[in-house]
Amino acid sequence: MKRMEETVRSRLVGLFPRRRRGRLVRDYFLISVFLILAGLIASALVELYFRYQESQESIALLQQEVASSAAFKIESFLQEIKAALKTATKSREIAVKGLVPEYKFELERLLLTAPAITELVAVDAEGVTRVKASRLRSALTHVGRSSEISESFRRAMQGGSHFGPVYFVRGSEPYMSIAVPMERFAGNTIGALQAEVNLKYIGEVVSNIKVGKAGYAYLVTRSGGLVAHPDVSLVLQRRNVAQLEQVKAAFQANPNVGKPKAVVTRSLQGTKVFSSYALIRSLDWAVFIERPVAEAYEPLYASILRTSGVLLFGLGMALVVGLFVARRVVRPLQTLRQGVERIGDGDLSFRLELKTGDEIEVLAEEFNKMTRALQESYANLEQKVAARTQELRLANQRLDEASKHKSQFLANVSHELRTPLNAIIGFTRLVLRKTEGQIPELQRENLQKVLISAEHLLKLINGLLDLAKIEAGRMEVSVEQFRLDEVVETAVSTVEPMLEDGKVRLVTEIAADIPTLNTDRQKLEEILLNLLSNAAKFTEQGEVRLKAWREDQGLKLVVSDTGVGIKKEALGHIFEAFRQADVSGPGRSAGTGLGLAIVKRLVDLLGGNISVESEVGKGSKFTLSLPFVLGG
Repeated sequence: MKRMEETVRSRLVGLFPRRRRGRLVRDYFLISVFLILAGLIASALVELYFRYQESQESIALLQQEVASSAAFKIESFLQEIKAALKTATKSREIAVKGLVPEYKFELERLLLTAPAITELVAVDAEGVTRVKASRLRSALTHVGRSSEISESFRRAMQGGSHFGPVYFVRGSEPYMSIAVPMERFAGNTIGALQAEVNLKYIGEVVSNIKVGKAGYAYLVTRSGGLVAHPDVSLVLQRRNVAQLEQVKAAFQANPNVGKPKAVVTRSLQGTKVFSSYALIRSLDWAVFIERPVAEAYEPLYASILRTSGVLLFGLGMALVVGLFVARRVVRPLQTLRQGVERIGDGDLSFRLELKTGDEIEVLAEEFNKMTRALQESYANLEQKVAARTQELRLANQRLDEASKHKSQFLANVSHELRTPLNAIIGFTRLVLRKTEGQIPELQRENLQKVLISAEHLLKLINGLLDLAKIEAGRMEVSVEQFRLDEVVETAVSTVEPMLEDGKVRLVTEIAADIPTLNTDRQKLEEILLNLLSNAAKFTEQGEVRLKAWREDQGLKLVVSDTGVGIKKEALGHIFEAFRQADVSGPGRSAGTGLGLAIVKRLVDLLGGNISVESEVGKGSKFTLSLPFVLGG
């Protein structure tokens, strides 16, 4: 009874395994939360990435527009001065009289209308100063000015205008020279008009540019000199900013068309800024607009905060949904699992009480139905097991009685059949020996047939009894040491008289490295005799070959022939008792199908295995593997 209960309990545990307890519910819950969180985080990151790109583009576009506007204003300011100079060269005095002292009046009037001009010099075609006007008491002097006047004069005499480099007067304000040609009429250049322009007005334009809270602008020449900057001291110190990355990018030799005109880099003060620039190509200057990165990215940071808030809100909603799922799904599933575990432990009286109104409740009801069925089956199981146990006990008794009867029958057959057969064989041989030459040849042949039939019958009876002993487990094994060639020689000498004279050859190939065998010699000899006699019996011409060699610490034996072969469908039952293959040829009707069955059982008894390959009309091959030492 106790064993029966343990069996039922083990069956229930098999139906409701405990392995990975709680993993399904937990994994699905965690996966759901993870997917929700991953989706929210991924969408937030994508949003932040595109917001970052859009913010950069927006900032770059805004600062680029401001820089371009400032560059346009500066260029327009200088172009207006150049236009005023060109207008002054077309006065009536120039057209009628040329460079005369009266022309100074025209230059003084130009000084009044253009406050940025501090000095005007009119030079004739020979480079001699003819007229000069200045709003300063002393003339402007600076290093290199003579050569600059020469360059301006040369360019003006060639009919072109010239904007000179920036220079500083008395270490204070920056100046530059603008020269235009003077013509009495088209193509007749009589000299040049050069103006010295104070660039503090450009500094005012640059200083008035405000971008955001802390954004600023500054003006730089190609050589890196500061022309204007909100911090005037930097201009007066003649700071060179050619080493800045934004300056290098602006004045590079071959700027890429698609290269952005905004970079994140360091300012002259070393702070991290968002810098944009616009070139003034006629002057070879560049206007830079810079804002601190923290200020430029302030809208982006605000967007990040908003997105983070939305993400946190989404995470909160995900947790709320998770708690809802846990309440509506996870807890009922846990209750269901605990109930199933109790049922699995054998408590068939337990019932699941779940009222969720969904599929889980239906599942619990189905489990309750199953538990009732198991409980009813268990109630009748003891009676059924007892009845089946009684039936098995009676069946075992009958089998024991049948085994005893079989053993008794075998003993009787051994005594009753072998004794008279041995007498028949003995008396037949005695008669043949005593009557040699005294009886007719026909009678002698009949006696010889009687002897052959009796010996064949005795062989069949011996085979039947051997098979019965093997199946009953009464076949004893006698282990001894011997050489394989001794057994082969005995088997071959016994089989050779069965071969067709001159038509069938018996060939043996025994490897020299086969060690001494330690097994049952008699049974191995019987195996070889059966295989060789079968091969000889079904081979009309050709050869019967026995090969033996060492393989994988064991003995390999192959008996092959060139006989009639075996049909493919017969190979599956060739080693069954009382089954013969459907073959044609000599010896077709001989035997009862016990030979190969006995061979198979003897091979198993010796710890080996045997297989067969055959093709109709081409012969058969039996392959036998045996250990050198029985049980080794």
